[in-house]
Amino acid sequence: MNIDVVKPQHLYLTGYRGCGKSTLAKLLARRLSVPVVDLDDVIESTAEKSITEIFADESERGFRDREEAALRDVAKRPTHVIALGGGTILREANRQLISQSGWCVWLDAEPEILVERLQGDATTADRRPSLTDQSVFDEVKTVMTKREPLYRASADLRVDTSRRTMDEILGEVLKAVPSSIGHVNPG
Repeated sequence: MNIDVVKPQHLYLTGYRGCGKSTLAKLLARRLSVPVVDLDDVIESTAEKSITEIFADESERGFRDREEAALRDVAKRPTHVIALGGGTILREANRQLISQSGWCVWLDAEPEILVERLQGDATTADRRPSLTDQSVFDEVKTVMTKREPLYRASADLRVDTSRRTMDEILGEVLKAVPSSIGHVNPG
């Protein structure tokens, strides 16, 4: 007997740090009545140390290995809203898994806006290591330029979050999200 198995249809959020992935993921999960998971939280919980400590102890490659393993784990779960780390899309295997197991929204923003948000977030310095030896603004521009084609290739929808409220962003994503991901509950 051949039984068709319906794969989980996750809603993935990608984009550079500071674009609003974690905040939006919680709001979307509530409105869609599905669980939410932040991939960085899974990595830190599994490693029993912060991302900064992982980078220091295991290098970026060690972190990316943990990130790939965490993504494979959460992709097997029932439907979730999943806030990805900003660099999750760097590995081809991750991009393929995201594409095969869900629908991806790229949250984008102007570099100046991201720098303001990052500097206003007290947890950024403790949780996220610098990726280059550049100033925050130059790092944002450099890394975004490198990742932009990968975000674009991974995304089913791009949303500019630069000068918009979280309610506006939430509304745009909810209008576009496939019905297979969840039922939109009224505000």
